[in-house]
Amino acid sequence: MEIADKTLNKVRGAEAIVIHNVNVVLGMQKPQRWYELENGKRAAIIKTLGGQKEEDDGESSKKTILREISEELKGIDFTKMKITKHPIFSKEVRMGEMNPFERDSDLSMHADFYLLNITDDRKIQPDDLPALVEIPLDDFLELDFDRVDRLDHLQKYVIENKENTQTLPQYYAFMVPKEVKDFLKTLFKRKEEEERE
Repeated sequence: MEIADKTLNKVRGAEAIVIHNVNVVLGMQKPQRWYELENGKRAAIIKTLGGQKEEDDGESSKKTILREISEELKGIDFTKMKITKHPIFSKEVRMGEMNPFERDSDLSMHADFYLLNITDDRKIQPDDLPALVEIPLDDFLELDFDRVDRLDHLQKYVIENKENTQTLPQYYAFMVPKEVKDFLKTLFKRKEEEERE
């Protein structure tokens, strides 16, 4: 019985490490997934863009990413999006290990992570997300992913969805695998080396 339960809690999906003008773009989960904290405050998870595979995606994690991006970002010229041909890594993302608000959860998602570069100079906007967070790459590499913090500490990076009727929560936690940071660190180092040459 326990094995069957764990199988039910496993999903397949795809996530994008989104770069826009040398900034890292993350998304805030929707209000129905916000958390009520003990002090009456609310909190949200901020994560890479993407999600669970749907029937229309078939077995293609790349299709999942493109569908998710079209739902999560507004006004993007799709001809100015470059996505890696293959995933840069795959990972079993375990909710209980990565989400401080759901330590007891055994939900996990096997996700293929792609690099998606938006070369459009226009400002990006959230579509069905309450907010996006667009952080310069060097600032992103300094972030601490292991704690809950006040959202106002991130305020200068937050792009609010003007159609969102709810006030953004006061707290947040990142749900970004360590591998994402490691990959971007390598990318940043390579970029610095190229600029020096």
